Amino acid sequence: MEATTITATCACKAFTFQADYPNSLLPLPRALCLCTICRRLSGSCGISYIIVPPHQTISPTQYSLTAYKSSDVLTRYFCSTCGAHVLVYVTPKKAWHLSTGTWDRTEGLVKWTGSKALGGTLDGGISVWLKDIVASDSVDGTKSDLKRWMSQDMSGDIQLVPDTAMRALPEPPRKTTKLKAECHCGGVKFYITPPNEASKTVRSPFPDLMVPYHNSTSSAVENPNNETWWLRADDTKYLAGTCTCTSCRRASGFEIQPWAFVPKCNIFKEDGAPLEFNLGTLKQYKSSKGIYREFCSGCGATVFWHCDERPELIDVSVGLLDPEQGARVEGWLEWWPDRVSFSEMAVSKSLVASLEDGLKVWKQKY
Repeated sequence: MEATTITATCACKAFTFQADYPNSLLPLPRALCLCTICRRLSGSCGISYIIVPPHQTISPTQYSLTAYKSSDVLTRYFCSTCGAHVLVYVTPKKAWHLSTGTWDRTEGLVKWTGSKALGGTLDGGISVWLKDIVASDSVDGTKSDLKRWMSQDMSGDIQLVPDTAMRALPEPPRKTTKLKAECHCGGVKFYITPPNEASKTVRSPFPDLMVPYHNSTSSAVENPNNETWWLRADDTKYLAGTCTCTSCRRASGFEIQPWAFVPKCNIFKEDGAPLEFNLGTLKQYKSSKGIYREFCSGCGATVFWHCDERPELIDVSVGLLDPEQGARVEGWLEWWPDRVSFSEMAVSKSLVASLEDGLKVWKQKY
C-alpha cells in the first residue's frame, strides 16, 4: 500500500507524531468549523482536524498533554507546555483526529471544502472571505467554490448565504462600553474598553500584517513617527488581522490565527484591575527570545501574544471575544484586507491564498 507520511508537531515539539495516509484516500476532504465552542476553546476563527489513519494507534499518555472534555462526545488534547491543540477523541466513533495546523504539509493531502457551523457566528465569520480555492488536483489553476453550511454536521441543503445577509448581524449588537472576552472553560476572563487618549501613547513598529517583513527594510518597519496604526475608524476601533506564521500555527494547532491589536491600558481583568499575565488559568509560553504567548491551561485557548519590543500593545485572540458581537466583532474591530500576516510561511497555501483573495474582494465591496 502506497502512503504519504505527514509529521504533526506542536510549537515546543513536545508532541510529534507521524501519520501515514494511504494515497488511495487522498486528498482528504475537510471543512473549517466556525462554531462558538471551537472558537472559544482555541481563540481561532476556524479549526479543523483529520482522522488518524485507522491502522495507526496513538496514546496521549506518551506526550505531555492536557485533556479537556468540551462535550459529551469530544475530548480535546493540547500541549501542556505551548498550548497547541493537537488531538481530539471522538467517543462514539472511538476515533482520534489530528489538528491540521500541526501538519508539516497539507497541499495535495487536504481538500478544503468550505466552512461549517455558521449559525453561531451571526455574521458568517471568516467564511465571507473564503469564496473559492484552487482544487488540490487542479493542473491549470482552476478554482472550485468553497461551500458554507449553517449546521455542524453539514446535513441538508448547502447554505450558500449571500454576502449581504451574513456580513451584518441579524440585529445590531447592543451598545456597550466593555467588550467581554472569555475562553471556553471560563478560566480566563477579561474585558476591553474602547480606544481613548491613553491608547495613542503606545509605541510600536509596524506589524508584518501591514509591512511584510520578508521584503521590507528595517526603516520601513520601525514606524519612527509612531503612527497609531492599531487605531482605526477615526480612533474608534482596533485593527484586527489574520496570521499564518509557523509559530502561531504550531502554538494554536490551526492554520489561521486572528489577532486584534489592543493597547494594554485598554485591557482589564474581570474585577476591573489592569491586565497582568497572571490572570486566572493563564499559562505563558516563551516562543522565542523576548516573545511571549499566553494560553488557558484549562481548555488550551490561545489568549495573548506580546513581546519586549512593544510591551504595551497586546495581540488578543479574536475567537475569545463576545459572540453576541458576531465572530468578526466589527462593532469594535476593523479588519486589515490587504494581507494575511506571514502568508509566505503558510503550509496550507491554497487555503491562505483563498483567504487573501477573499479579503481583497471584500475590501472592494465594502
